[in-house]
Amino acid sequence: MKSLRKALTLPRKKAAGGDEFASAVAHHAHRDAAGDAQGPHSASPEAPSAATPPAGPPPARGPAAREPRAPRAGRAYPDPDAWDEEREGSGRGRRVGKAVLWAVVGLMAAGGVRAAFFPPTPTVVHDKRPATPANARDDVPEADAQQVAARYARSYLTWSAANPKARGEELARDLPKGADTDAGWDGNGSQLVAQTIPGTVRQTAPHQARVSVDARVSSTQGSGKKARTVSSWHRLEIPVAASGGRVLVAGEPALVGLRSPVDWKAPDQPTPDNDFSRKTRTAIVAFFKAWADGTENQATAPGAAISPIGNDLTFRALDSWAAQKGSGPRRTGIAEVRWEMAGAVVQQTYRITLDEVTASGASRWQVRQVTSL
Repeated sequence: MKSLRKALTLPRKKAAGGDEFASAVAHHAHRDAAGDAQGPHSASPEAPSAATPPAGPPPARGPAAREPRAPRAGRAYPDPDAWDEEREGSGRGRRVGKAVLWAVVGLMAAGGVRAAFFPPTPTVVHDKRPATPANARDDVPEADAQQVAARYARSYLTWSAANPKARGEELARDLPKGADTDAGWDGNGSQLVAQTIPGTVRQTAPHQARVSVDARVSSTQGSGKKARTVSSWHRLEIPVAASGGRVLVAGEPALVGLRSPVDWKAPDQPTPDNDFSRKTRTAIVAFFKAWADGTENQATAPGAAISPIGNDLTFRALDSWAAQKGSGPRRTGIAEVRWEMAGAVVQQTYRITLDEVTASGASRWQVRQVTSL
């Protein structure tokens, strides 16, 4: 009980006022009794002797007949009013302590019941931090994986029966030490890879990945006058792994299918501004001629940055020019152009941005940007 009172910081228990008064009276009576018991031995010479009985009637015996004594000098006795106040304060403290104790017990009981019937839901903390090299330390570096896979695909799909060792020497560059450099080839035929395009890198396991590579393969079919070169695209999936501070090919590649075409509908073109298109057609033709001649800076707006298109193209015609409806000093439109290239004519479609340039009180429209659609 003492430990509980200390935990609840209750006032120290005091004796009730009545108990203190009873204790004081009992103590006083004890001292009086002790004095009476010592009376015959401490009597003064003037006191009558036991042989000479005192005159008058004999004194009555018992506590009722004892005369009250005056308080001895120097002794302090409890004040009854103080005892009442202490008794009242002590009772009030006990009541407050009991109330606090029962409140704590009630809270503990309520918490236990709630936990039994309504267990707390665990809080899920989502890690919103961006991926860091420490979090992705088991991934194969994508750039290195693509580089190695593209080079290996070129070596893997290139072979010549006239020089069989050349293929194995190139494959060994990206294989583990001691790996088979024949890599499934029987030593016959002739084939050449003209181009490789690395694609998606899929992480398959710690320090392992699979890379897709598209390869343009050319081969000669037939002989003599009937010989012809055939080119086609193929896709390889190449397993790679990170080891020893670099990426290497970790298994045999596999030829897989190319993705099939899908449907797509181009968005409708905005309504053309026919008047503005007729007004600016001459400027569009002048720009494409200058672009083919390498003098495009003379036909572009100030501040434009258009790179040369090359000297192996010849401008043939502007098939169509349709400026979009709009207003202000900057307009856009769609141009269809025919180029002559390597003995053939090809048609190209461009999105053209025009700026209105004003100088000496006159204005004209010049090309600021040319892009694909």
